[in-house]
Amino acid sequence: MFALREKTLNFSGTADAWRVWLSEMISAHGFDFVVLFGCEREIHRIAIACCEKLGVPVICLEEGYLRPGNVTIEFGGNNWCSPIAGKLPPPEYTSSDRPKGVSYPSSFGAMASYAFLYFSLRNLFSSATERKLFHKRKRMLVSEAFYWIKNYYRKFRNLNANYRCVEKLLEHFDRKYYLVPLQVHDDSQLGRAAGSWNSQKLILKSIVSFARNAPATHQLVFKIHPLERGHSRDRQFIEQVSLLNDVADRVHIIDGGSLGLLTRHAAGMITINSTSGFFALLHGIPLAIMGQAIYRHPDLAFCVNRGIDLDGFWTWNKVAPAEVRSRYLSWVHEQSLRPGDFYAYDGMEIAIGALRDKLADAARRRSEHSASGAQVLSGNFRDTIPAVAHG
Repeated sequence: MFALREKTLNFSGTADAWRVWLSEMISAHGFDFVVLFGCEREIHRIAIACCEKLGVPVICLEEGYLRPGNVTIEFGGNNWCSPIAGKLPPPEYTSSDRPKGVSYPSSFGAMASYAFLYFSLRNLFSSATERKLFHKRKRMLVSEAFYWIKNYYRKFRNLNANYRCVEKLLEHFDRKYYLVPLQVHDDSQLGRAAGSWNSQKLILKSIVSFARNAPATHQLVFKIHPLERGHSRDRQFIEQVSLLNDVADRVHIIDGGSLGLLTRHAAGMITINSTSGFFALLHGIPLAIMGQAIYRHPDLAFCVNRGIDLDGFWTWNKVAPAEVRSRYLSWVHEQSLRPGDFYAYDGMEIAIGALRDKLADAARRRSEHSASGAQVLSGNFRDTIPAVAHG
């Protein structure tokens, strides 16, 4: 949709037809790499399987794990499919000073504009056959417009309430509140990687467990994702469950404000698998993970396997040593992230350059393997080089 028409090939058909078509295309033209944005959509999973079968490395792109100013570039997948998911740096790894990403103020506005244009054109001009492979259900333009108007209305309406709530928490409950950042309801991370968890189950379990097990002096704070303000009914659900569990006076809801600031002063964070968890690691607060996440490791976080496990988190109070967290974040940055932005014009140029460098380096190493007589298989290659997908 955003590419030059004379340099694109359009596919329309079923998932099975996509598998056959793509396999034939890759086999016939001998691609060196396949680049995806994400890895969790059905078409991505099929593409990755085809490439693994044919021995073609896949690079998966995502918005940066550590934002702003970074993009994710990995071989084979992102998040829980990342080649470094659930791992710690090897013993021989030493932290390096990599340049930090630059924040691009225009990024969010550009992203919103592109999303509006994309979904508008998709809804208006896509065929029924094409929609079968879309990763998100069709959204009616009129209802979407209503939800986004409501989003901006709530943003400005709730400014003062959010500010007062954050001020109260920082002044009276410093390190005495638990933070639950909610994810967008159709986030690809809330698919297979979440197991049976979704925002409603997280809300219900967090409040019930908090009411029964958390210190009476502590508070529980839900932060609704800014992109969900207009769509979500989570606020009403949180209020109802809080009342039923007699903790309405200790449960707070905000839909704006600095996540970094809130995290820095929290007693702990609970998430399914949001990249918000990196803030907890960065600021050294206890972190509970319900689903699968790239940083799910018992040395880094409280890993929930069953809902009842969460009952022990409220008094857990364990944080990985600063050196362990620092090495881990530096390692993730080095292995998976590059400076750039997918939406701001200046950031795009930097991200493209980073991807080009990554491909060139991977091609060079692949050539060296071949020259030395080593057979390069896609599975082994993934362990050697990070891969990137778009989801």
